[in-house]
Order: sequence, then C-alpha cells, then structure tokens
Amino acid sequence: MTTFGRRRFLGLSGGALAAALGAAGCARTSEQEAAPAAGGDALRWWDHFQPLRPLNERIFAEYGKANPGVRVEHEVYNPNEMGQALQLAFKSNQIADVHTIAGLGSSEASLVAGGWFAPLAGQEAIRAKLPADTLLEGLHVFDGKLHAFPLFTARQYATLSWFNRELVEKAGGDPDNGPATWDEFRSIAARITKDGGGHAYGWIQGLQFHERLQSHVIELAMSAGAPLAMTPGADEKGLVDPRTGDYAYASDPFVQTLEFLLSLVRDKVVFPASTSLDARTARARWATGVAGMFFDGSWNIGVVNGQFKQFLGKVGVGPVPSPGGKPVLYGAPAPGQLFVSSQSRHVEAASELLARFTGPQFHRALSTYMDQVPLDLEAVSTADVHPTYKRAVELFGQAVRLAPSPVVRNPAVAQVLTEMKEPRPTLGEITQGILSGELTDIRKALREHTGKLAAERERATRAIAEKGVKVSLDDWTFPNWRPGKDYTAEMYRTS
Repeated sequence: MTTFGRRRFLGLSGGALAAALGAAGCARTSEQEAAPAAGGDALRWWDHFQPLRPLNERIFAEYGKANPGVRVEHEVYNPNEMGQALQLAFKSNQIADVHTIAGLGSSEASLVAGGWFAPLAGQEAIRAKLPADTLLEGLHVFDGKLHAFPLFTARQYATLSWFNRELVEKAGGDPDNGPATWDEFRSIAARITKDGGGHAYGWIQGLQFHERLQSHVIELAMSAGAPLAMTPGADEKGLVDPRTGDYAYASDPFVQTLEFLLSLVRDKVVFPASTSLDARTARARWATGVAGMFFDGSWNIGVVNGQFKQFLGKVGVGPVPSPGGKPVLYGAPAPGQLFVSSQSRHVEAASELLARFTGPQFHRALSTYMDQVPLDLEAVSTADVHPTYKRAVELFGQAVRLAPSPVVRNPAVAQVLTEMKEPRPTLGEITQGILSGELTDIRKALREHTGKLAAERERATRAIAEKGVKVSLDDWTFPNWRPGKDYTAEMYRTS
C-alpha cells in the first residue's frame, strides 16, 4: 500500500456509491449483532488487513462484552479498491467511524487539513501505552493533537535470506544462519545447483514482480552501504541520501547490488522459471525443494505455516546478505494505520476501542499471526510463534535504524511526491532489464534514471511552491543525520 500513489477520485452518482461500496467491501461480520451501539447504531470499522481479520474481530468481541450496547460492524476491503470507496463515502457522509487510508493518494497531513479525521479522545492514556519516541508531529500528531499511532514496526525489511536448511547444509553452508555475505550466497547457490543436477537450484525469486524486486534491490544496496532518508509509504521517489538530499541510485552500492544479482544469473544458479514467477508462486515452488534460497519478509514463515506445513521443518532464516556480513538498513518512521473519522458520532467509543490496539498484550497477539511485525519487537520474544519468526524479528532489531523522513520535517513534501510523475522504466523494471540482458550498462542505466527522478522532483517542487506552499529541495537534506544511528524525534527539531 503506497501513501503517495497518484490515484484520483472520479465522481460517481449516489446509486454508484452503493454499488462501489458493495463491490469493494467484504461481507460484514455477524459476530456482534446482538446490541446496538450508543446512539442507536453500530460503530463501523473499515480496514484492508485481511490476514488480521480474526484478531481484530476477537478484540471487537472483547470490547463488546466489556461495553454492553456497543456493536462493531467490520468490513475488510481490497486495498486496490479502498481509496475510491473512502472518497465516495466521505463525500456522501457515509464513511466508517474508524478506517485506514489505503489508496487515498494523500498524506496524513493533507487529509487532516482536509477535515477527514477527528483527534483521538483519551490521548494521554493512549500515549502512555506506546514506546518512547514513537509519535511524530506531521505523521501522527497535528497541532499537538494525536490523530493516529503505528501498529507495526519501522524496523523490518523484505529481503531476509530464507533457505532450505538441508540444501544449504549439503552445500557446505551454515544450516542455522545461512549465508552472511554476497560471496557466501553466490558460492552456496553454485554448489546447490551443481549438486541438484537440474532438479534443484541455488536461488529462486519472483522476478516478474518488479515492485518487490525493486524493494530487494534497495535493501541489498543499503546492506552495501547506501544511506537513505525515507518517506513513510512512498515508492522510490521518496528515497534520497540524507547527507545531500540527492537520489542515490547511481551510487556504487546500487551498481554493486545489480552486479551481484547479475552474477547469479550468469552463474546459472537461478531457478529457470523465476522470470515468470511472482512472490507467491516463487514461494510455493521454493517450498517444494526446487531451490535453496529465497528473499522475503518475516511474513514468509506465516505463509509457509499456513500453506506448506510439510516444509516447515526445513526452513531457516538469516539476515539480508551483505558484502561484509554486517548489514545496516534504514526504515521510514512507522505511520499510523487507523483513523477516527471527523464524521463519526462515536469518537470517544472509537478512540477507546483503538486504545486496545496498543500495549504488550495486543503486540503478542499480533505476533502469533506471523504477518505484520508489531511495533513492540520485545513482545515477539514471549509470543507463541515459529522460531524463525523470532529470529527474523531479532535480525530486524539488530540491523534496522530509523531514517529521517522529509515529509515529517515538512508535510508539504508529500504534495511534491504526489505531484511527481513516475519516471519509466522504474528501478524494478531496470533491474528486470539488466537480469534479462536487455540492458548491459548498469551504471549508465542508473545514472539516466537518477537524472529523470531529480528533474521530475525539481519540476514538482516548483509547481507546488508556485501555489504558495513553503517547500524546497533543502527539505530533503539532514545535516545532523549520522550513518548507522537512529534519527529520533528530537533531531527533527534541531536539524
């Protein structure tokens, strides 16, 4: 889900509103149909967290028991359709009391300014249950009032090295930790492929899925030393070198990353059908034993546990491989996920219900789904989860640092990112071209892409500034940022 997509609302008639909401939403839960909410109607909740639906509805049921007379109507939307449904409902004053903002194509600050949300009631109690330095002005807090809080951690990434323990051990690798360096990854992949005799290969990946492939390239480049300031929810338009404010895609770490991935293709250790696979189909094939290693996020083991239990005992996980074996990656500040509508007649009840999505008990419960990583990493250590999920979260805590975010410093940056057109080909598409052999000069391709991004950002910044908005390219530069360190809330005030 991207916060800064360029999706635009197309006006529809009142009749189309009902159709759109019916098509986009899943059936309402019938779990709590017994009693009306205070005021005579239900407290309505819309989100797009399908894997977490059982957890959410368990919390709703517990809240209903503790508050007789309150009924929660829960709808889970397809993320690709939710934005339009929200726009339609907001315009017609039919929006849910609590909802996410997937697909709206606007920043939190813009939506607050547009009157979408109500500040949370009981703010001090909610703040007290959140880890220190979690809440940021311009992302969660506006004019000193709390509007949202993160449920999930910023300390995670999608390029963990998941591996078949048996194949890695037979290839001379560490069956507990997997390959730590790029050289180890390459040599183990070669040995698995050689020993496999056409039945098993070193590495499988969904190379058809260029968006995920782009994430892998960015994270591998960070493991090679690329420093990046990040905008929550943004795509590659929101990633810059915080020291200079410039796009870093033509830098040595990105060139080296693409050379590393290309070496795997040239070594012929990649599962042959990878170019036609997306992440899900690649995982399914990996679970059959046709490849040794697979890049994915911590949610991988949750999917394996749910769909490929026969493979569960063979699964190991290690950090993203890096040139030196000691990666440091950067995560954007975690945004808020759920907001109380300004149109709600139940702000206090909605806020009280949201407060149940904080604290150790909630984070431990969230951990058991082995999907999204909870805000409080410590909660995972006592949760009933597979050992590889605990290991993945430990690796996140060791390696991921909080990056500065230009949009937290100046919310107007979000308007620039929304104004920007996406240069094509994207970094993910460039990577596909390099791995397929269609593009042969890596540095030239990255330099041209960087130039397009820089030119488009300059144009978009001018366009927004000409509307009287105070924003400039200086907003992307953080002189007080230090590599390998967390960028804290206090640092925004002193930058």
